[in-house]
Amino acid sequence: MEIKILSPEDVEFKEKDVQTSFEKDLSKLEDGLELVASEVTIGTGRIDTLAFDTNAGRPVFIEFKRRGAFDRDALIQLMDYLSWFARDENRMAVLEKLVRQHRPDIEDFDPSIRLICVVTDIEERVRNAIYAVANHVKVYSYMVAKDTGNNVILVPKLEVDNGEVESAVRTATSESELLRANPHLEQIYLSLKALLEADGSFSYATGRSLRFKKERVFALLRFRKKYVQLELRVGIGALKDPEFKYWRKGNSQWGYTYVFPGKVIPDKIKAWIDLARANSTRPAELEIEDNEAPA
Repeated sequence: MEIKILSPEDVEFKEKDVQTSFEKDLSKLEDGLELVASEVTIGTGRIDTLAFDTNAGRPVFIEFKRRGAFDRDALIQLMDYLSWFARDENRMAVLEKLVRQHRPDIEDFDPSIRLICVVTDIEERVRNAIYAVANHVKVYSYMVAKDTGNNVILVPKLEVDNGEVESAVRTATSESELLRANPHLEQIYLSLKALLEADGSFSYATGRSLRFKKERVFALLRFRKKYVQLELRVGIGALKDPEFKYWRKGNSQWGYTYVFPGKVIPDKIKAWIDLARANSTRPAELEIEDNEAPA
């Protein structure tokens, strides 16, 4: 099929048209995103699209900005949304209830709100400022195309992802606190920890996860209700096993797998850990993308 790439300015459509197009299939933006609701009104404004990240168990606010640069006013608006929930935990409880009405099978609900913005352009100072935002933020631009049937196609392009930079965490949950909250996962965690801390590696807690580092962070452990989520920096395309799922549809150094309690850790997971640790000591100039762990 012949595809003709156009400039967004060459096609007449409204901001709502862009929103509707992506809401039909949020996997265009990211694997694991599911639509919860459109046009959700809160006390400080209206969220264009409320989605749920089924991989990380987090609510996601998606905003679509009309033509023109994504500027500081737009960034302040998004920060205002986050602040509204941060100021009152009851508001987060209402948000969780809304998400669970859509997905009653959810086991884990992480209240760390993620933000995704779909824009035509972004100011450079705003691009830089996003890396200082504690919440995980992604910004996409998009190309417009037409096929031979004259159908308009929107093709997203990732512009900013602050989750690829390890940000400072003001308060860190300790290992002992995480284990007290998840006693059924203690044995499998200790087995994984022994593997991850081999060969001079060490661990530290940040927020609700534990990170493992040699020269760079190469692994994260997150406690879920029924399993431990093991995230590893194995390198783009290094693993083809269906039990290892890459972030960003494979365009990332990072991916994850699940490790369940009461089972022996498979040899292939041990090999994946060794590979991730080896990648943490490779010279940065050899990396396709040189980033730290996901947020």
